[in-house]
Amino acid sequence: MTNVTVISNARDCFIDLTHRDSDASTWIVQRWKKSFWFKKRISSNWFNDEHQAIAFACKMKLQHIGEPVHYLYNGKEST
Repeated sequence: MTNVTVISNARDCFIDLTHRDSDASTWIVQRWKKSFWFKKRISSNWFNDEHQAIAFACKMKLQHIGEPVHYLYNGKEST
């Protein structure tokens, strides 16, 4: 079974986090660009840790919307 979590649903920056039960140690962050009914994959980054994947996806989302990026340390936001 594949679990997909949507991080950002903007038209020009669709980011999702994919995790497959068959490969428990793999977390995939993919960035897509939607155009009409098509999706084009812009990037795909693979991680071994859930927390690293979520932090990276959130960082990509913040960079896209122009917010200052704070790095996550130990699950907490720091500047």
